[in-house]
Amino acid sequence: MNERPAGITALDERIPFLLSQLGAHVATEFGRRMSDIGVQPRTYAVLMALATDDGQSQRELCARLGIHRNAMVGVVDALEAEGLVDRRTHPEDRRAFAITLTDRARNLIPDLDQAGRALENSVTAPLSDAERKMLRELLQRMAAGADLIRGVHPHLAPGGVQS
Repeated sequence: MNERPAGITALDERIPFLLSQLGAHVATEFGRRMSDIGVQPRTYAVLMALATDDGQSQRELCARLGIHRNAMVGVVDALEAEGLVDRRTHPEDRRAFAITLTDRARNLIPDLDQAGRALENSVTAPLSDAERKMLRELLQRMAAGADLIRGVHPHLAPGGVQS
């Protein structure tokens, strides 16, 4: 077996590779878990945002989640087609729509929350509670240092890749 040339670092020792490897795994697993519930991964953030503050306008959701308005229209259209949200006249602005959860969506919210928690628990199972807290804080600092919008997936942020 050949020895590694001096100065060359193995991929499994590079933080960007490890983050990418784990991120790909988590994204795939998240997609599977959401599919099992009958929800598309890209709609998860909108449903969870409405679960904590139902009746927001599309503009309010865009601002809260950092999702480009064009992407938001597609997400809300998909949620409406799936019977998970309704568009109603906004009580404070007749020109806007209030996006509200349907009863079907309200019944799904606990399952969505549990699926997210279960995935986090699965991924962090090798860590102690103190290590989980430290990892969360370090990742939050790294995300802030990269100027990422807190709680917003970069693929849905303005200027991000629209999937």
